Amino acid sequence: MSPFETISLLVSVVAVAISAVALIRSRRNHAQLIELERVHAELSRKQLAEMEEQEREAQKAKLRCHMEQQGYNNKFVITNTGQATATDIYFGLEENNEHNPLVHGDFEKKTPFPSLASGESFYLLAQIPSSVRQSAYSISLRWENEDGTQDRIVRTVAR
Repeated sequence: MSPFETISLLVSVVAVAISAVALIRSRRNHAQLIELERVHAELSRKQLAEMEEQEREAQKAKLRCHMEQQGYNNKFVITNTGQATATDIYFGLEENNEHNPLVHGDFEKKTPFPSLASGESFYLLAQIPSSVRQSAYSISLRWENEDGTQDRIVRTVAR
């Protein structure tokens, strides 16, 4: 073999080696790119699901209840902390309460409460004699959301 052929053969072998290394790196980069695209697609799906959940939550009211005491007067205060308006709001005492503190004339007049917009509150009078030692009441609230669904919560309200 002449020196020219030997040099030509060595250059060819080096070119094949460089091509092989480039091909291996290209495959590795391609696999990493595919994995990155898969992760991006999964993240996009999660973001879409979260946005849809936020849109659904925007159409729902969130009612909260607490008891306020002013002197000898007590009242259950129901507040809408959600973004949507609640309608047909029903307030109820659960069965495990010692006694019923609701003032009957006030309760019948105000329930079901017709509508409670975001940030608004209404109250129900409560009369608790000093002989009653119950420190918390188990209550339930039921209402209809703007999207037509109904929600119900059961909570314990401290006095």
